Amino acid sequence: MIVTQTKPQFLTEALIEVCNNEWKVLSLENNRSVYTQLEMEVGRKYIKVWSYLVSGGERLNGNSCWMFVDKNTGECYKPASYKAPAKGVRYLITQLADNPHICDPYGSFLYL
Repeated sequence: MIVTQTKPQFLTEALIEVCNNEWKVLSLENNRSVYTQLEMEVGRKYIKVWSYLVSGGERLNGNSCWMFVDKNTGECYKPASYKAPAKGVRYLITQLADNPHICDPYGSFLYL
């Protein structure tokens, strides 16, 4: 068996899956047609988590950077731009994966 994923990558995927399912169910229960979904992109140093809107099963134009995760340590950062994270660790990915209710679609949990 060959392991190609690091622990932070695995936990980021797990968090994204839980959040996507929760936000979709909440939008259906509240009769909303538009909801937020997440996807990840693995870069050289960081895992970039992107958010985008979905309406009627169709992805709407545009996306925004939701969070950065350090590939080696699992430290989570608020984005300063879509290219770089802001200074200061906000969470560890293990904390967010264990408590996905902390996360919201807007990323406000990443502010100090």
